[in-house]
Amino acid sequence: MMAALASAAMPNATIAGTRDSEQVNATDKGYGIDHAVVQDAAGKLYDTFASNTPKGRKRLAGRVRAAQTLMGNRELGGLGFDVDRVLAFSNGEQERSVTGDVSVMVATHHDGQARPLTLLTLDDCASVGTALGAIHRLRPDFLQEAGYPVFSTGQIRAQLTAWIKRLRQAGHVPQEITTSWSDVLETDGLWSFATCPVHGGLSDGDVLFSGSSITAITNWQDMQVNDPARDLAWIFSKLDENHRNALLSAYGRMLGNRLDDLIMLRANLWLQMEQVGDFISALNQADSVKIMQFKAQVERLAHQLGMLTAKNHRPSETRQDEQKAGNRPPSTITVGTLLDESERRRQAAAQQSNDADATGER
Repeated sequence: MMAALASAAMPNATIAGTRDSEQVNATDKGYGIDHAVVQDAAGKLYDTFASNTPKGRKRLAGRVRAAQTLMGNRELGGLGFDVDRVLAFSNGEQERSVTGDVSVMVATHHDGQARPLTLLTLDDCASVGTALGAIHRLRPDFLQEAGYPVFSTGQIRAQLTAWIKRLRQAGHVPQEITTSWSDVLETDGLWSFATCPVHGGLSDGDVLFSGSSITAITNWQDMQVNDPARDLAWIFSKLDENHRNALLSAYGRMLGNRLDDLIMLRANLWLQMEQVGDFISALNQADSVKIMQFKAQVERLAHQLGMLTAKNHRPSETRQDEQKAGNRPPSTITVGTLLDESERRRQAAAQQSNDADATGER
């Protein structure tokens, strides 16, 4: 089936066979998108995606548009990993499509394997942090010229403030959590960052690896100029503290003096808001099981944010003592702190190695 669709989309290619892809993407599957690797008579491999569902066709069309936009940006050559390179696209939503009502995207085959974000190793996380840092260093002009959403820091703050106000008025979310969110939005320095190109949020299967090296990052259809913290929100639900710190240390080293030191606080905030959005969706669908699950989750978030607010409102001397003792909560530790601690560990390891060498010489 996939061979026939690839042949229809690329009539000049002689297709010799197909095989299942090792790059499983759960999000694609949820949209009804099938993925296979197609080989032509010359042995060249192609990633072929197909869907006949409305959501799947829309997702593929967005992915093709993003790929075409990215291919026109010369800066991408310095990222150190590949992106989608679309060779053919047949839009099943258009009349007289050569593939009928099935949308088919054929792209250059990416080497590497997909793995769940929850199973990333420490080295994988460092590679992802470096990659995200490279993305966030791109100039935003190409996205604006292509008509992708572009948001300023002030617009993002205004949108979040208005959204929290609507949640409070609707009464679905405990007031404690909306009040805590409002307090977070007033944190000194929280909005002292520049918006930049963002991927739009990584999902399982979007990052392909060979060993711990990233070969490609795919699915850029949600890219825009926005808060870089949105590309990091997932780490709070997918990674434990050690893996999260490995990613953020590499990210901070990549950004250098462009580093936004409070990005973790906003990333945690973005994730919590997304989770509450799922809760409200469950309410609208009258899904009693999910309603109970998310009510418990929201209560936990309210408690955590209440603890955070209480900690931040303690006397500055107390907070400084806690920081020296390493007792910062995960949501408020800064990337700069991670870099300092990483450098201290590196120096300590080097000193330990030197001491061992000196002992061996004696």
